[in-house]
Amino acid sequence: MRFRFTAPDGNPAGIRVLHAMDADGRIVGNLDYQLCATCQVGFVSNIAVATHWQGRGVGRDALSLILDGADGYHWTTSRQSAQGRRFFAALADETGLEFVERGERCGHMTA
Repeated sequence: MRFRFTAPDGNPAGIRVLHAMDADGRIVGNLDYQLCATCQVGFVSNIAVATHWQGRGVGRDALSLILDGADGYHWTTSRQSAQGRRFFAALADETGLEFVERGERCGHMTA
């Protein structure tokens, strides 16, 4: 599994995408998120993994990559499906972080 980051478009707290790719370079998952270093806020807007790759740790590994270096950040997410709520609850147990569903984003993210 390889991961490829795309940087935000002009706004340092803008939308970023982390693509998860298989050995053949095919995208098998995406994590759309925002980070604001000024306010120490992280926002996960979407995480999606191809059905045949689910349960293999792709989402967990992707989220771990964006959490690395974001110590002390407050994390929020968009509205979650039932599967998403289970995923974020499991990650909260593993990391000790809280992922607030439909939490507030800072003004830098919405600018």
